[in-house]
Amino acid sequence: MRSIGISDQTFYTPAARRAGFRQKLEAARKLDHLGMNGVEIPRLSQDEADMLLMRSLCGVVKRSTLACQTGFTRESVERAWEAVKGANHPRLIVSVPVSSAQMEYVCHLKPPKMIEMIASRVKEAKALCPDVEFACEDMTRAEKEFALQAVKAALDAGAQRITLCDSAGLSMPEEMAALVKEVKELAGDKATLGVRCGNELGLAAACAVAALQAGADEIKTACGDETGLDAAIVAHILRYRGADLSLESTLDGTRVNRTATELAALLTTVPGKATAFNGHAFPDGSKDMLPAQADGDALAQAVKALGYDLTEEDMAHVQEAMEREVKGRSLNRAELEAIVLSVAQQVPPTYRLSSYLVNTGNAITATAHIVLDKAGQRLSGLCAGDGPIDAAFLAMEQIAGRHYELDDFQIASITQNREAMGEALVRLRHGGRIYAGKGISTDIIGAAIRAYLNALNKIAYEEKMA
Repeated sequence: MRSIGISDQTFYTPAARRAGFRQKLEAARKLDHLGMNGVEIPRLSQDEADMLLMRSLCGVVKRSTLACQTGFTRESVERAWEAVKGANHPRLIVSVPVSSAQMEYVCHLKPPKMIEMIASRVKEAKALCPDVEFACEDMTRAEKEFALQAVKAALDAGAQRITLCDSAGLSMPEEMAALVKEVKELAGDKATLGVRCGNELGLAAACAVAALQAGADEIKTACGDETGLDAAIVAHILRYRGADLSLESTLDGTRVNRTATELAALLTTVPGKATAFNGHAFPDGSKDMLPAQADGDALAQAVKALGYDLTEEDMAHVQEAMEREVKGRSLNRAELEAIVLSVAQQVPPTYRLSSYLVNTGNAITATAHIVLDKAGQRLSGLCAGDGPIDAAFLAMEQIAGRHYELDDFQIASITQNREAMGEALVRLRHGGRIYAGKGISTDIIGAAIRAYLNALNKIAYEEKMA
């Protein structure tokens, strides 16, 4: 059996492009759990919101490669790398049209200058990122001699992946197979060869199968995309004919259809359309809920209705906390305010929580193992205590290297349901001053740890500024 790669291009679809910040993060999380080899992001705009989104996606896409398309300039390559370099598995995609019509219209360059530009962009990308892909846009309508020159220039400049794109979707299966064989002969073992098949004629799946049989190593798919190759169709083909074709992949075929349905519902909530927070968000005395599908604009409006004017960075922290704690359910006024108070308008963190493990019971001594990150260095504390929270506080004192007097500690439930969110308040006394910290979580021990860490960061910040 030959293992093939499947990269996802759902973020190229019109619905994904229109989606809000939170919708895109949730979509990326679902795609990452599908077993895709890569999740691809289209070319970035100059908007700082794009950079903020990419930094957030780096923390969400953990298993798959996170790939970002570059533009046609050195600056665009550097910007794409800045956006994707924090990912576990980053990739840069130099995507350039190679058909005559597209070269003239998009790049305004003649063939010799195009070859120079391709070599320069790939070389610049390779100097920044070890994993570089060259995507030949509209290759099926390009002059063959020039297209092969473009591929060779990219290979010589260091590209490890070549993708042949049927951008118009007009190729027949035998034509795609012949193109793959020709490029495969040119590339040899230097690069992984992929294809992206358009579906204008309804032949995307047939072209993809023909390309794989001709020696292609990877195919590009999207969830619920009628203009390209649908991931659900690929999973269906592999399930019933994979053994006959001697092909297999890491794609989780049992989850594809469900994920496609979830993404369709998630991405069709367009920012700017009516939601519970358009108009009069959180009117006085109301018990309105922030819907689970609310986008970034609705969240910003709801936070503003609570009376908070947050920076873009603080809004990103609020968004991240919601993703971590709320887990897809609606949020009421008290819960949203608790999140804002616990993560926004804070000092720059000296310590960040990496992980915690607390063991407790009526027959054992409570212990806590806390791991904090300080400027990229992982610091670990392990302590026993009089209860799980005491053990956790002592472990963080061990990391900080000093004892702080606990002036006050309170815990409370913000809401009353089974999924109630807990709030913890910690006041530490140091140098004659009180430093307060708040933490929220559906896990009350987690809330207490975050509250202590909040106060600890305030102490560390003041000491740094002194």
